[in-house]
Amino acid sequence: MDQQANTPFGNPPQATTPTPAVPAAPAPPTEAKRGNIAEGIFDEVERMTAGGAMNRSEAFEAISTRTGRRAGTVAANYYRIARKRGTVAPRGTRGPGRPAGSGGKASGDAAAIIARLEAATKELVDLLRSQEAELSRLREQSEQFEKLREWMAKNA
Repeated sequence: MDQQANTPFGNPPQATTPTPAVPAAPAPPTEAKRGNIAEGIFDEVERMTAGGAMNRSEAFEAISTRTGRRAGTVAANYYRIARKRGTVAPRGTRGPGRPAGSGGKASGDAAAIIARLEAATKELVDLLRSQEAELSRLREQSEQFEKLREWMAKNA
């Protein structure tokens, strides 16, 4: 019996040789062990900001540019280690009833709040006046319609 007939496409099976495994490239020094990236970022930011040479945001941006990571990711790594080491205060929690981002403080100064209230009040007064005018117009139309109905009833 022909072996060609047993293959789905009519071609004889090819002998396959196993592909040799390619050894993985060694990890860069900053990523040698899992979990050390954040530690390295923390140490680097601390060196860059020592003596007031630059602030943390500038350091995060510089590391971001050099490593290709996003600045937010660099900052998150830094603050994770900083909280672990106790060099920054832990994140605060919002209490019940306080909206996100409020921080428990009034949003804006009193003059801005008063200006917003005055603008909202003026808008409400304008809406009420236009509603009152529309109601007056509808009442007049209703009276005219009623007169027309009475006339039609008499002349029907």
